[in-house]
Amino acid sequence: MLRMGFMPSDFHPVLLVLGQPKHLMVFADALEKFSDQGGSLSLNDEGAFSTDTKVMLEEHPAGGPEKVGLWPVTPGSMELVWRLPKNYAWIFSNEVANLANSGEPAGSATLECDILGEVRVKVSIGEWEDHYLSDEIR
Repeated sequence: MLRMGFMPSDFHPVLLVLGQPKHLMVFADALEKFSDQGGSLSLNDEGAFSTDTKVMLEEHPAGGPEKVGLWPVTPGSMELVWRLPKNYAWIFSNEVANLANSGEPAGSATLECDILGEVRVKVSIGEWEDHYLSDEIR
């Protein structure tokens, strides 16, 4: 199962995305779909399970007024908006697919837009137990 959870922090907030290779490909495919279509896309609707976190991808047009990157909708919220240009989504899709297809038993990739204060996305395979971020743990 593809699992995700927002880990708020004053210094290093992170959206943790966990799964086995086939699950991470679901995430890579969602990012690729977004890179083709743009607009908006709910990661929850694309197969990312979470007990408390909602993430909406929104296309960020060149020169748009909002900051790119992943941000809480409101302070303290577990709802996040991930504003990305379509080409960033394509790059992130490839990073996740490369991790999923690496054949390594464990590893991770960090997806970020290099904006001060943004929430980083940590995609991990084999570094957490399979039930982490599921109903039993969260």
